[in-house]
Amino acid sequence: MNALTTPATSQTARLSAGAISVAAFGALGLQITINSGDDLSPLASAGLMLRYFTIWGNLAAAILMLHLARGKTVRADLMAALSTALAIIAVVYWGLLSGMHYPTGLDRVTNQFHHTIIPAATIAWWMAFSPKVASIPRALIVIMAGPLIYTAFALIVGAATGFYAYFFLDRNTLSWGEIALYQTGLAAFFAATGATLIAIKRLIRR
Repeated sequence: MNALTTPATSQTARLSAGAISVAAFGALGLQITINSGDDLSPLASAGLMLRYFTIWGNLAAAILMLHLARGKTVRADLMAALSTALAIIAVVYWGLLSGMHYPTGLDRVTNQFHHTIIPAATIAWWMAFSPKVASIPRALIVIMAGPLIYTAFALIVGAATGFYAYFFLDRNTLSWGEIALYQTGLAAFFAATGATLIAIKRLIRR
């Protein structure tokens, strides 16, 4: 077995990956429908949702788990990066943001999927079925790449629209130096979280 890839050959692995993918796509589709209206098309709604890292993480989970459900392979370090991103999405939301966010109705349902169900299910799948990464340093580089790519996207969108989803990216109030400092800390946080999750996974599998 190539340790750089995650196989989904067992029926349990493929079925559970498929269930996660369906749930993730379903929650995203429902959120698009909720946000759409007379003045906002579904396509525009989907575009606006992509301003948030939470949506990036859930969309990545939906796509990669679908790939695995079809019996294909995904790099083990990429699965580690996805699990890290989803863990941080869940922890940051429930630890810092939930006290200021009070969704109701169907928004409350999608919120649970985005911040709890999909992260927990994907991380559990990774722990149970993914082989260990071949190189931890290389895995940490992949883990840090995701938030940095999102940062570039968010800054471009922010420059074009004036909207910044997170305070640590807000060019209206921060200098480039301050943003770079925040991103350095964010990358380090992702690396530390990823290393911890990899260590836990190896301990569990051992």
